Amino acid sequence: MALLIASTMSDSGKSLVTAGLSRIMTAKPMKVQNMSLNSYSTSDGGEISFIQAYQAIGAGLNPSRENNPILLKPTGKGIEVVFMGDPLGIFNADIYYSMIGSLWDKIKGIVSRDHVIEGAGGMGEPNFLDKDITVHKVASELKVNIILVLDIDRGGAFASAYGTYMMSPPSVRERMVGFIINKFRGDPKYLDPAISWLKGRTGMVHLGTIPYEEGLNMMPEDSMNVFPLGEGDLEVGVIAYPYMSNFNELFALVKSNSSVKFVRDLGSLKRSDVVILPGSRNTIESLSWLRSKGFEDVIKRKSVIGICGGFQMMGSTLIDKIGIESGTPGTYNGMGIFDFDVIYGERKVISQSFSSFKGGLRGYEIRRGEISYRQDPLYVIERRNGKDVEVYDGAMNGDKIGTSVHGFMFSPGGKSLLKEVGIKINSSSLEEEISSQVSLIEKMLRSSVDLDKIEEIYKS
Repeated sequence: MALLIASTMSDSGKSLVTAGLSRIMTAKPMKVQNMSLNSYSTSDGGEISFIQAYQAIGAGLNPSRENNPILLKPTGKGIEVVFMGDPLGIFNADIYYSMIGSLWDKIKGIVSRDHVIEGAGGMGEPNFLDKDITVHKVASELKVNIILVLDIDRGGAFASAYGTYMMSPPSVRERMVGFIINKFRGDPKYLDPAISWLKGRTGMVHLGTIPYEEGLNMMPEDSMNVFPLGEGDLEVGVIAYPYMSNFNELFALVKSNSSVKFVRDLGSLKRSDVVILPGSRNTIESLSWLRSKGFEDVIKRKSVIGICGGFQMMGSTLIDKIGIESGTPGTYNGMGIFDFDVIYGERKVISQSFSSFKGGLRGYEIRRGEISYRQDPLYVIERRNGKDVEVYDGAMNGDKIGTSVHGFMFSPGGKSLLKEVGIKINSSSLEEEISSQVSLIEKMLRSSVDLDKIEEIYKS
């Protein structure tokens, strides 16, 4: 009793369909391998991709390590490989591909009956067929049936579906049993000839057509999905530097007095009332980029919120003795907005974190870098993954605020803190906002796809 949601391309709607079906069928979402800089901490300190945590929360489940066995995080100097929630190290592509076989052997035993599995990207890439553990291995070795999600809005949906079917090996082709058309605008009757054409050549059955819906915005998974947020009067500019991470947390600002734009040019930065420096997987490289764009002096004249890596670059000095953050050992000057140093080492903090600051500041930490203060910290982190701790964190100087805790904007303490720079947030908790979004996805799927047939495929 498992199902594999695949596609011929990225950003076709696989994540959306997986989220909705997991909720409808009370199934566990999984993506065997995901490349993403948006991640999340499970309650036991495991790092998984944010979108799989989103799908689990939307299904009423606690996110777990098995939701995303392999997370790949590009660093600019290689790929950080996270396996079953724990970082293995930073490797080049050749080394990682040499590891895939042994990693797959450990993963395939945890794929159970109750999984809705999301494939990665397009399943028909000829240069990766022998390395694909997200679709081909799952289908051929574990005998899991495949439903394709076809993005018709970008064109070529039927041709790419037929091409993907024809180039797949027989052991995979026999598992390709149905397709869903996504992002359709117009009268569905005009699709009928193409649907018959594809079914006649592949045997795949049409399982429904999902209409294009502008108002249905999931929290973004990667930089392909970045879009402006909110309709308030306060202009918030998010610096969209290379290796920007965990920007999905900014979805809290949809229900606020802000309008949020992702900034890559000086003119847009100057028009911003408040600047957000988001997380980064390569803080030093991101800092170098914003300096090369002439952003630093403008940022210092604005109200600023720094989160995780963005907070770290607001300090005095960034010390990376072993090159774990930047790829090259060295000491780097921060922006000097706050008076602290950041010392990077092998240790990585992955936690659900809580402080009683301002009525409760809650979120998750995913970072390297210990902060050595020469000024007063803003608050004390009191719990990590349910265990009592005492960790100084955060800083505030006038209209400059920094924190290491992702997702803090959804918490009472975070909302209270952001009022200091004029941001008023009306969102619920992160979990409640996700549940509300996935409820809308569920409603849409119930009205547009053949759930009885999909459940039959799931159970077969």
